[in-house]
Amino acid sequence: MYRFYHPSPLELKQKLHLSNKVAHHAAHVLRLRTDDKIILFHNDLYDYSAVITDINKKTIKVFIDSRFENQKNPTIHLRLFQSLSSSEKMDWIIQKSVELGVGSIIPMYSKRSNIKLQGSRAEKKLSHWHQVIISACEQSGRSSLPKISLPKKLEECLNQENGENANHLKLILSPKEKNTIQNINNTSQKIIDIMIGPEGGFTEEELNQAIKSHFVPIGLGPRILRTETAPLSILSILQYKYGDFA
Repeated sequence: MYRFYHPSPLELKQKLHLSNKVAHHAAHVLRLRTDDKIILFHNDLYDYSAVITDINKKTIKVFIDSRFENQKNPTIHLRLFQSLSSSEKMDWIIQKSVELGVGSIIPMYSKRSNIKLQGSRAEKKLSHWHQVIISACEQSGRSSLPKISLPKKLEECLNQENGENANHLKLILSPKEKNTIQNINNTSQKIIDIMIGPEGGFTEEELNQAIKSHFVPIGLGPRILRTETAPLSILSILQYKYGDFA
């Protein structure tokens, strides 16, 4: 059954119009018809079953006939601090991280970051990333949308972490580090922070700053991973060790 994000809160027995974008996709791409069933979600813990009651060239009306708890939302909150990379790589990282159950994504400027986004460009990019997240949630079955912020400087992220989240399990990837996730004691923490560098990695100064902010450096084996490969690898490992991967 097809799943669609709805931008407004949903309620049982509600009648509503689908957004123009969803209506166009449902009618002209998927060729849905009156009486077809769909699933709607709106960033809560539930999926909403709806039936199409009326359809025309531009609008689709639906009626929500049932609600059930979503079983595919992650059981732990993984926060990804990802150094900015090129548009295609960043989209890939966001899409696949959502599929793997990330809870928050904080794009980050570090000294070796080649991408700089300011003002309206940053706002436009944030809106685009939000759409990537919505599409990934539709595909993967999640009903809760991961949060994503405007890009921040690494120092700003570290200062915020010191003040608000000192008791989280905090990990920073470093390709030269011999310490691995296997050496991390089992944790009951439901929030895990992961910090990943750009092409070329973090500088020594940045790594030391993170360590002073209680981030634990770990490696992911003998091979050096690309910046778009590293988050998928560590998220999978953390979901297996602490989350809902069997």
